[in-house]
Amino acid sequence: MAMKAACIILTSIVLVAIMAVCVMVKFATEITVEERKRDYYPGSGVYHVAKSIAVIALNENNSIAVSERFPYVAAIARNSSSTWSFACFASVVLVKWVVTSAHCRQKGATHRVLLLHDFARNVSTSYPILYWRIHEKYNPNSTTPSNDIAVAKFNIDYPLRSSTFDDRPVTDVEASIWKTVATMDRRVYLINDFDRFPLKLASGNRCYETYGVQLDESLICVDMSDYEDCFIHEFGPLYYEDKLVGVLALQPKDCEVKLAVFTNVSYYTTWVLKLTQTTFYG
Repeated sequence: MAMKAACIILTSIVLVAIMAVCVMVKFATEITVEERKRDYYPGSGVYHVAKSIAVIALNENNSIAVSERFPYVAAIARNSSSTWSFACFASVVLVKWVVTSAHCRQKGATHRVLLLHDFARNVSTSYPILYWRIHEKYNPNSTTPSNDIAVAKFNIDYPLRSSTFDDRPVTDVEASIWKTVATMDRRVYLINDFDRFPLKLASGNRCYETYGVQLDESLICVDMSDYEDCFIHEFGPLYYEDKLVGVLALQPKDCEVKLAVFTNVSYYTTWVLKLTQTTFYG
């Protein structure tokens, strides 16, 4: 009798587990949507059907004001098979360019820039990246995050509000947090929830103790110990008012670590202007 009861309980547990997996798989597959629009590639004479990442609706308008504070924050979406997924964050500069981390680009994949145009209605629009410019000294196989910076030009035919950048140092920064969620397939997706955290700049020695990376002027150590939030996923960029300060290079591996390393965009100002063939800031 006891054996029969145990079998019934075990069967019930297995059925519940199977149902949970099915729900998560359904959730993971349905958040990718196809746009009924075509993107024109200049000079090609060809229109290509484009796809966009869905932004999952989990919160009701509670962060509209914060998202409007960062209209130039972009997400980079990546498609290496048949599914688009979130890759990393970026910031729009010089109207048609984004500055992001070099580790964001994956060889052989197609990338798009995703922007939130109507946060209240959970509407987002994505644009194809025409080409990338990765820092020539970036080494994806290196154990250090040196020169982890890239610029990418995306296809858009109307002006956007851009973040500014220059080579002057700052003492105060805040991180833009466009929140993400991980699913059972280990993919990370965006949700319609936005936040901002004023952060403290820390000495390079503290990040060296945590990551074993010697920081120079091209890198910024950021202290997030004032917050209980877990920062183990991609986040940022860093800003001072409307000025782009940094893009994420090294993120915490667990929730106990409250230090992150960002690439210092100010250090690369001349490089960004050269690669975009621009002679002015912002």
